[in-house]
Amino acid sequence: MDQWFHIKFENRETVALLQKNGVEIPSGEVTYSKLLAWIESKGIRHGIRNEVLSLVVENLNRFVFPGEIAKGKLPKDGESARLIPSFTNEKKLDTNENEKLDFKRLFTIPTAEFGEILARKQNATEGIAGISVFGKVIPAKKGKDLVVKNGENTVYNESEKCVYASASGEVTFQNNCVNIYPVYRVDGDVSLKTGHIDFVGNVHITGDVPSGFKINAKGDVRVEGVVEAADIISDGSVVIGGGVLGQGKGSVRCGGDFTSLYISQGNVYARGNIMVAQTILHSHCEAESYITCTSGKGNISGGTCIAGNGISANNIGNETNSKTLLYIKTNDRMDKEIIHHEQKILELEKNLEKLTHLKSVLIQKNTEQQTINRIINTISQSKLEMTNHRAEIEKSKNTLKSSIHINSTLHPNVEIAIGKYKRKIQSPYTAAKVFLEEKEIVVHTL
Repeated sequence: MDQWFHIKFENRETVALLQKNGVEIPSGEVTYSKLLAWIESKGIRHGIRNEVLSLVVENLNRFVFPGEIAKGKLPKDGESARLIPSFTNEKKLDTNENEKLDFKRLFTIPTAEFGEILARKQNATEGIAGISVFGKVIPAKKGKDLVVKNGENTVYNESEKCVYASASGEVTFQNNCVNIYPVYRVDGDVSLKTGHIDFVGNVHITGDVPSGFKINAKGDVRVEGVVEAADIISDGSVVIGGGVLGQGKGSVRCGGDFTSLYISQGNVYARGNIMVAQTILHSHCEAESYITCTSGKGNISGGTCIAGNGISANNIGNETNSKTLLYIKTNDRMDKEIIHHEQKILELEKNLEKLTHLKSVLIQKNTEQQTINRIINTISQSKLEMTNHRAEIEKSKNTLKSSIHINSTLHPNVEIAIGKYKRKIQSPYTAAKVFLEEKEIVVHTL
């Protein structure tokens, strides 16, 4: 059989593919029993697909190689620990384009009283082991733990795994940390009477923010009306109920998520997600995580949208073929992160080799146990760091699988860039997913 076939293994040896060599096979030489025995002689024990073997034997000259002759199971890594808020910042954006969206009702402002539970920690899970076609167990990685720190006016109870309020006020959830801030409230519009706002807590404005005004907040910023060509800087999240009319001036920058009814000629930068209900029109938007525009019309048209993890919208571009640029910047950043972690692993491996040799020398010289124990502890710490770096590499590789989702129409003259690769859409697509595959941007219709 070796002169006629060879086997290729993929996906951590969970897939075995039968390849045919370029040698003519005499009639009657390949039988099911001979082929099965040959496969088993290669050590394949698990997940043998007998129906594929039968097809190969019965249709030897017509069978399309390679054929999947055995299939195992990849491990499923455990979920990382996370902090689950006991409150909500927003309600689901669920409406069709003909319905009027009232953002004043969509967003609630979470408040808390002293002693109230604000969040609970959900522990990491172990994961589910896989199995190779050789019958070997492929261990799963346990999810990463989360160190919960006390926030502003909040206390974490380790035994109960709960975050409690140590003061009353508005609740802000930032980067797995819960804070309670005081509130600066403006009833009505920002005006010459209020002036620029600079506050160390949350800011809540029931009216509009006209052009030329500035808001700087340590916590969240919530505006029930419209934001014109103003400047807003928030360490937390920003919620704008009436939308952004930026006129190409001003900007909104936030350390958390940005949520709005629409953005027109605006400049928005978010360290979290940018979530827009109706339209993003001729604007510049940058999010380190996702940009979504999937409620109502859900249209991104004109301007530039840059995201770290992915972009999702109902429609991208328009019928007049306005130039629209979408850019997923994950690849460049993640490539650098992977290289960084790989370099750290190499450094740790070299140090580990030296430490292991040093431990052996010290044991041979009957050095006091306390010194040897310090070396052993350093070795254990180095191994733990290597494990953490490998986990970060896997996380980065998973993040590289970023994509753009279009629920309805992707129009022509939309330019898409993923990392250093670019593609200009020449014809319309309906319900599509755009992603990078083998150094090429592909459009896959759903």
